[in-house]
Amino acid sequence: MSSSAVSKQQPKEVSKTSHDGGALVEEKEQSAKASASAGLNLNVFGAVSGMFSGKSSKEQNADGSTLETKEENAAIKGAGAGNLNANAAADAEQKGRQMRAAIQDKNASS
Repeated sequence: MSSSAVSKQQPKEVSKTSHDGGALVEEKEQSAKASASAGLNLNVFGAVSGMFSGKSSKEQNADGSTLETKEENAAIKGAGAGNLNANAAADAEQKGRQMRAAIQDKNASS
C-alpha cells in the first residue's frame, strides 16, 4: 500500500499605501493540499492431487525366453483460484482569503 501527500501554503501578502492621511491595507492568503492512497491485494492458491499405480508380470516360456508385461496408470486433478482487490482514495482542498481595509489616520487631520 502506498500513500502520498502534498501541502503547499503561500505566505501572506500585505501591502500598505497611504491615501489622504489614511492607509489601504490589502491581505491575501492561499493554501492548497492534496493526498492520495492506493492499495492492492492479490491472493492466489491452488491444489494438485494425483494417484499413480502400476503392475508388472513375468512369464517364462517353455523355450526359456521371458516375457515381461508392465501396466501403469496415472490420474491427476488440479484446481486453482485467485482474487484481486484494489482500492484508491484521493482528497484535495484549496483555500483562499482576501481582505481589504481602508484605515483613517486620526492624527493626520489635526
